[in-house]
Parts: sequence; structure tokens; C-alpha cells
Amino acid sequence: MLETRAASATAAWVFPGGGPGRPFVTTSLDHQHAAVRRLLHLPKDFVVHSLRHTMLTRLGEAGADPFTIMRIAGHSSVAISQRYVHPSPEAMERAFERLEALNERAAGKLLEGPKEALLPTVFTTVAGAASVTH
Repeated sequence: MLETRAASATAAWVFPGGGPGRPFVTTSLDHQHAAVRRLLHLPKDFVVHSLRHTMLTRLGEAGADPFTIMRIAGHSSVAISQRYVHPSPEAMERAFERLEALNERAAGKLLEGPKEALLPTVFTTVAGAASVTH
């Protein structure tokens, strides 16, 4: 998938510069960002890096797992990615809703078999709920 995105890109750079295959000059990007920030009345602490931070956070909220976020960001470890990803309470609630739905589907399949097989599904739900309350 990532190779497909790279193959379909129209430029080698996120911010293409003054000529083919040339990067955008950092100072030009800084000047344009400052102008847009003033125009939109954004705070001075809204830097270009804020866009990266937001994108990584939104990836997490969209359900991307930490290892995928780490690879996309180019981080060397998940611990570094954690600095950028701040799941909202709503995102954490959705994660538990997905877990409950998964457990319900698994329980539905297991009801046809031995009842002892339900224990791991029940335990997963209870353990997940306990971790949120602490």
C-alpha cells in the first residue's frame, strides 16, 4: 500500500520547490506558514510541526495501531510515537466498543461449542474494563 502511494505521488517532496525535483526551501516554508498563521489568527505556538503532531494523533483516532504510526512517522520505537499520539476519551471508548463487539461475535460462535471456551472472551472484556477504571 505504501509503495502504491509512493508510485502515485506527483512530486518527490511534500512541499515541492522552485523546480522539478527540488525541495521547498525551509525559510520560504517558514515565511508562508507565519503569514497563514497571522491571517487565520492562530497562536504563535502553532508551528509547522503541529501539523505532523495532528496527523499522527488523527491516525491513532482513526484506529491505526501504534506500530503502523511508528513506521509512518519514521520513529525508531513506539515509545517515541507515544509523544505524538493522544487518544481522546471518545477514541478510547470506541476501542472498548470494538472489543465488546469482537467478544460478542466470538461468544456467538462459541455458544455452539463447549461452555468452558467462553472464559477467555469474558476475561478479556472484564480485564479491559478494569484497566480503564484504574
